[in-house]
Amino acid sequence: MINNYARIAFRSFKKNKVYTFINISGLALSLTATLLISLWIWDEWNYNKGNANYARVGRVMSHTAQNGQIASSPNLPFPLAAELREKFPADFEHVAVSWDTEDYNLLANGNKFRKKGRFMEPDGAHILAPRMLAGTLGALGSPSQVLISESAAISMFGKTDPLGQALKIDNELEALVAGVYKDFPSNSDYYNLSFIAPWKLFASAQRRQWVNNVKDNWNVNTFEILVQVKKTGTIEATSARITHLLENHLSQAPGTSGSTHTIALHAMDKWHLYSSWENGVNTGGDIYYVKLFAAIAAFILLLACINFMNLSTARSEQRAKEIGVRKVVGSRRAQLIAQFIMESLVVVTASFLIALACVQIALPEFNAITSKQIEFMSRNGLAFNAWFLLIAVVFCILVSFVAGSYPALYLSALKPVKVLKSGSANAGRLSATPRKALVVLQFTISITLIIGAAGVFRQMQFGQNRATGYDRQGLVYVKIPPGSSRLDALKNDLLHSAIVSSVAQSSGPVTDLLSNARGFSWPGKSPVQGDEFAVIAASHRYGHTVGWQVVQGRDFSEKFVSDSSAVIINEAAAKYMGLADPIGKTIRWKDGTFNDSEYRVVGVVRDMVMQSPFEPVRQAIYFMTYAPNYLYIKLDPEVRTGSIMPSLNRIFNRHLPGNVFDFQFADQQYDLKFKTESKIGTITLLFAAIAIFTSCLGLFGLAAYTAEQRRSEIGIRKVLGASVTGIWKLVAKDFVLLTIAAIAIAMPVSYYLLNLMLEKYQYRSQMPWWLFSGSGALALALTILTVSYQAIKAALTDPVKALRSE
Repeated sequence: MINNYARIAFRSFKKNKVYTFINISGLALSLTATLLISLWIWDEWNYNKGNANYARVGRVMSHTAQNGQIASSPNLPFPLAAELREKFPADFEHVAVSWDTEDYNLLANGNKFRKKGRFMEPDGAHILAPRMLAGTLGALGSPSQVLISESAAISMFGKTDPLGQALKIDNELEALVAGVYKDFPSNSDYYNLSFIAPWKLFASAQRRQWVNNVKDNWNVNTFEILVQVKKTGTIEATSARITHLLENHLSQAPGTSGSTHTIALHAMDKWHLYSSWENGVNTGGDIYYVKLFAAIAAFILLLACINFMNLSTARSEQRAKEIGVRKVVGSRRAQLIAQFIMESLVVVTASFLIALACVQIALPEFNAITSKQIEFMSRNGLAFNAWFLLIAVVFCILVSFVAGSYPALYLSALKPVKVLKSGSANAGRLSATPRKALVVLQFTISITLIIGAAGVFRQMQFGQNRATGYDRQGLVYVKIPPGSSRLDALKNDLLHSAIVSSVAQSSGPVTDLLSNARGFSWPGKSPVQGDEFAVIAASHRYGHTVGWQVVQGRDFSEKFVSDSSAVIINEAAAKYMGLADPIGKTIRWKDGTFNDSEYRVVGVVRDMVMQSPFEPVRQAIYFMTYAPNYLYIKLDPEVRTGSIMPSLNRIFNRHLPGNVFDFQFADQQYDLKFKTESKIGTITLLFAAIAIFTSCLGLFGLAAYTAEQRRSEIGIRKVLGASVTGIWKLVAKDFVLLTIAAIAIAMPVSYYLLNLMLEKYQYRSQMPWWLFSGSGALALALTILTVSYQAIKAALTDPVKALRSE
């Protein structure tokens, strides 16, 4: 029986090559898109799950409530880690203070390298749990031993055994390689982490002596704390037990009146997909995009199924006699349904096999667009996974039933007497209504996707055009090694070179905020008012170099010796403190360890966008102090871009040999803030194009069928004098009207969905009317182009050929 079904199916495909090609190619393209999206979703869903203990690993988050708002941050005081160990020994298996992953200069085997590393307390290695290839995780307990990744070992030591090899970090810290671990996967927060070093080594650096001074300070929020709960506990239950631990210590700390402080554990498997916080509540994050692309994949697959159903039912007249004869000779309806499901299964299977090949070909480019390292047809990929093969089989059967069910039920229900008497399956004026409804649905989905992609790009452009408060053009910054006696000579050489117009220093990059502090007070401060600020140390000429805009008072200046006790605040800080005229006001900073000093406000600068361009600017205080961490270089605008980097490298190597310098252009680093939006927009646009192409492919087939069905009518009209334009209108009119109906539905739907998407941004673009009308016009133009080929072809056909068989 199955063999008979297969023979009939292949005979039908051979007889209708064009329709078969449209069905298979459309479905193959849709399946390719669906598989690519599924691989992306799989990779995102498994983010950080390469850690065997990910379900029990978490990051401590602080939630500070002040002025009716709750601010969430992973930056915490150092002594909190010890408190967790001492007071909750039954809850935590490991607790570790950690410093953020940063780039460091490494000297190994006589060669210089620039690699990412992380300093952690000994338990940190057990929490990250990398797979050790040599050595043990316990090696981090020694202050002079480090663990390095497999790729770092190969690049630094080649084929030489790395264990016991000397490694110098930032030309200051010396250690021995005590272990090699397998590189973290690309879908991990620790991807590209080349080394893990002990905390004691970090604190021994000359420039980091402050770390040893804050071991008991609860008012300096600079450190990340990672934990791993015991096997008998859960992240949620443990989090509930430690909620008020921080509040108990901060209630008596300087400058914390009027604020409440709670802590919670943020599970490792939620760091990536659930990274957004609003008023102390985890509101999601990239999980939004996972859901969005899952919906897009379903819609693209639905479009291909609609094509199959439309073309199958539209061609029912050609198979009406076949159905009638088979029913007369005894075929049951179930057998006819099985026949059409078999045809659908053959099409889906062929499409799926083609899609597998297309995915393998397209995957490298897709990885480049999405910044992924997804594998597919490899032993490490999903193709050799038994679950994947099982899902693929179930998927093909399911799609076969979805795509073939309506044609099967429709055709198998035909009455044999009526069919054989009339020779057709025409069910009256309303017989085409389901097909028209499906065409409208197709184009509604396609137009909505086009508008969505355009909306994402417009939001990204809105952020890029936002005033940043400083001049990014020609601004370069670089992290420099500490304690160099040649720094002044380096700056002089830069200023006397032909490529630099200004040089300054700062404690952090202009495109990020690295430090927050509490303990501030000022005139008129309410007892219940918050006192947390971003703090940035800056040298003379910092403002001139970065091009910030002074709106009140003045900039730091060498002319004023008193500027050593002066500060500049941004507009957000002035508003936060409620100071209408802050110039000359005194701010006191008392944090319990480092500071108990008074500073005078000498200037207010326009808010500088240093973090997300879609979020409000944080209140910030700039201190005029010697800050060697980052060197800022303002390039001469007359200098040719090609000569900049070689010249900078020569000057830096002359004064600071033994280091690899990673020069960052401020404009390029700012653009990286739109990396997610850019990727999402590109992917959405790509799949919107696939959706509209799939819809047009189905429309092409329907137009061909319509022209063929009305062949005799068109011949008679031509004999009676109808023009080519008239025939074109006859064939194209219905499809144009269906597209207009789809546009009318898609407009309000896409408007609602776009507003829903943009709610996640505090600074968001307004969507202009032309965004919607332009997308609708594009869909209408594509419809006209698609249908016109078949319409004009029918109009130019010799009427004698059309009427000869009548």
